[in-house]
Amino acid sequence: MVQLSPSETGSRPVYRVIQWATGSIGQISIRHFAANPGFELVGVYVTSEAKAGRDAGELAGVEPVGVLASHDVERLLALDADCVNYAPLYADVDEMCRILRAGKNLVTPAGFIYPFALGGDVVERLEAACQDGGVSVYGSGIHPGFAGDLLPITLARLCTWIDHVTVQEVADLRNHPSAKMNFEGLGFGRPPDEAVADPSPLIRTMERIFRESMAFIADGLGVPVERFTTEFDVAVATRDLTVRSGAIARGTVAGMRHQWQAWSYGRPVITFQSFWKMDDDIEPDWGYDNAKYTLIVEGEPSLKLNLEPTKPGPGGDIGYWGRVWTAMSVVNAIPAVCAAAPGVRTHFDLPLVRPLNLVRP
Repeated sequence: MVQLSPSETGSRPVYRVIQWATGSIGQISIRHFAANPGFELVGVYVTSEAKAGRDAGELAGVEPVGVLASHDVERLLALDADCVNYAPLYADVDEMCRILRAGKNLVTPAGFIYPFALGGDVVERLEAACQDGGVSVYGSGIHPGFAGDLLPITLARLCTWIDHVTVQEVADLRNHPSAKMNFEGLGFGRPPDEAVADPSPLIRTMERIFRESMAFIADGLGVPVERFTTEFDVAVATRDLTVRSGAIARGTVAGMRHQWQAWSYGRPVITFQSFWKMDDDIEPDWGYDNAKYTLIVEGEPSLKLNLEPTKPGPGGDIGYWGRVWTAMSVVNAIPAVCAAAPGVRTHFDLPLVRPLNLVRP
């Protein structure tokens, strides 16, 4: 096992981190690194030259932190850092392997929760890069990563038998800042027939990463998966909409409903249902709330757990907390990942994650 030697402040180690990409999740992470004495932000990678040279604090909407963003991969990978928080909109396995071979642990909210379900040579490539660099890679997030992974396995410990596990996600995206994610990635604002016939890139990405989560639950329960199925439909705006990330014309996609299922013993055993919307004025109106995760375990006993914020986010953005959950599920695991043996690591491999330095004077 490779032991890292992070710098020491008091009795707890300080982990030197590089933030990779500065979208909504990356900005939240930068703000946390700046505020949490357990971390030292030493580098920031940006995907565009326009952001290069700007202070990371400025990019994250806070006071300067003294770290300038860079578009120079070689310079960043030459830094003395314990971990890279890898948060691009689309993950690149080649890029991940390059980071790992540079001797940097890597945590990410961009999938890789349980890459053993991905097929091909993804795990082999990541594992080889981890061994070359003497480091680990780990994926998490809110969903997948927590609501559809750790919570089902945790609740299952209370049951004598289980028939079916359902995880429902509701996301209100009207105040989400990323046009690239909402329009280019997910396909809001597209004609409905076109969006269903040819799903946008992030819809396909979601299918991949949710399959990882379902496989994680199945393996955790010791259930063989016979097949995975998916269903996707959309709702349209009943009026012209203006949301934070752009405009959506009446009659174009303003809501999405997706269902993924893992089948065992000839029936669905695990079901994920996601509902994403840009407004309440959509047709059909599927009647979901604004921001919530609901976990239902049917069996003996049957259980139901709701995870939802208790107050609106900044500027009334209820979806903001979902982005915080996504970022923190990853960031708070950094010490455990840095301490792990080199290799591809999942929830099954890590000890109970200790979210240190959250309660501060």
